[in-house]
Amino acid sequence: MTLNIPFFKVLPPEPLILVLSGLSGSGKDTVIEAMKNDPDFEFHFIVTMNTREPRENEIDGVDYHFVAREKFESMIANGELIEYAKVYDDYKGIPRFEVERAFAGNRDILLRVDHQGARKVKQQYPNSFSIFLLPPDSKIWSERLITRGTDSADNLQTRFANANDELDHISEFDYVVVNDSLEQTIRRIYTIISAERCRTKRVPIRRQDKETTESE
Repeated sequence: MTLNIPFFKVLPPEPLILVLSGLSGSGKDTVIEAMKNDPDFEFHFIVTMNTREPRENEIDGVDYHFVAREKFESMIANGELIEYAKVYDDYKGIPRFEVERAFAGNRDILLRVDHQGARKVKQQYPNSFSIFLLPPDSKIWSERLITRGTDSADNLQTRFANANDELDHISEFDYVVVNDSLEQTIRRIYTIISAERCRTKRVPIRRQDKETTESE
């Protein structure tokens, strides 16, 4: 009896693109910093570009690429940004060279953007997946913004107004994670990453008429 054995080969998946967003003050930076310090987390964090002045303890090239407004506008004109927006009177965007550098090294990518940026990334990279980070409740969230003391009263009011717009776009994201504790939040994000790695659209299977060797 002849067995009709199907031959196939599982090919290496393309790098993941994780888009992390959330309300201002939802703890995005704390979560990202904790993941970057985890030796098992091998994503390349895309450092965005910003025209505002660095805050205390922020490092150029690590927290943001801080550039002059003229430089940023030149990059817009030359198509050197994947996405950009004007946030609180300053420009913020994703430099294309950062993503291309990660792809060249076949590395997974982590992006931190708002809902508009997430939409633009999805348009250019349909296989990307997105997570929206939420604080446990509005009381904790508003107190966190007020007590951190980095914003004027006018800026705080702007952040509160923009939060309503952000909340209206949660349905555009693939996942929502409530940041009630740092450990639990990171565990949930890792669970999502593990599930995404196993999705059929990410695991290419090559069907073959016959079994081949690597040299073929």
